[in-house]
Formats: sequence, structure tokens, C-alpha cells
Amino acid sequence: MQSVVYDENDVEKFLEVQDMIDETSDRVILDKLLHVQNKISIIANIDSDDLRAIVYDLKFINYKYRDFVIKEGDVSREIFFILSGECQVFVKKKKVGVLQKGKAFGESAAIFNTKRNASVVCSSKEGATLLSFSIDHENMDFCAEALAKIYKNLAYQINTKLESMNQALAK
Repeated sequence: MQSVVYDENDVEKFLEVQDMIDETSDRVILDKLLHVQNKISIIANIDSDDLRAIVYDLKFINYKYRDFVIKEGDVSREIFFILSGECQVFVKKKKVGVLQKGKAFGESAAIFNTKRNASVVCSSKEGATLLSFSIDHENMDFCAEALAKIYKNLAYQINTKLESMNQALAK
């Protein structure tokens, strides 16, 4: 699997609806997500109808500088995609990485319903805007192929992240 590279214009299309957060329906946000789905590695190459069936609770969230997006040890089902700004990743209070616009995180805990293995904090002084969404595990039988692709994408991402964290911890 190749590294996913996002198109800045696709991210900008998400930001076009940012000002309408209160008026934006899940369907509109989902349509935007489908437009850039192949830029988000965890949901890349999934049939759009299947993705519609398994993705829910889509929302735009604005974080201020130093706000926690997720905390190590928490349990939640949200996956995040950074639309603007930057976040830092901490494991046991040690900085292990930086996530910038176009990056997704939170996949493994959301998919496997486990505790978060890292904390993620907004590190942009001007704040950050993230797209948050969840995967519906109740549709596993109906969308088995889509979930299999998610698990395959996730395995690749976990491996990549573990290699990066190991390198950061070795320093």
C-alpha cells in the first residue's frame, strides 16, 4: 500500500462548509467525506455506498491551542481528520510525533474499541479544525467487504505508526 497524499484543494472543500457547522447535515458532511475518502488512508478504496452505511456522527470540531483532542487511556469511537492546524502526539507524556493538515488519527482505538494509546493535543496557536466521524460496527454483516478493507488499511497504518513511534522513542 502506498502512502496517502492529500490534495490541498480537497481539504479546502471541507473548509468551505466550516462556517455552516450548525446548519450542515450529516449527509452534507458525509458527501464531503466521500469526496476525499481516498485521501484518508483508513477509509481509502471503500465502496461509497458501503461507506455511507458504516460511517456516522460526522462533525466539524474547532480546537484551541493546547486543547486535548484525545487523552491516552480514554475509550471513544471517534476517528479524526485534520482540516487545518497541527496536533502533537504524546505517549506517557513524551512527544512522539506531529500531525498536520490532511492526516487522520484515532483509528485503532475506534475500530477495536480499545483505550487510546496516545494523547493528541492541538499545537497550533491559531487553533485547529478537525473532522470527526465514527464507524458503525453493527453493520459488520451487511458491509463485511468494507470493514475488511478498513482492517487492512488499519493494519498498514498501525505498522507505519509503530515504526515512527519506535524511532522517536529510540532517540
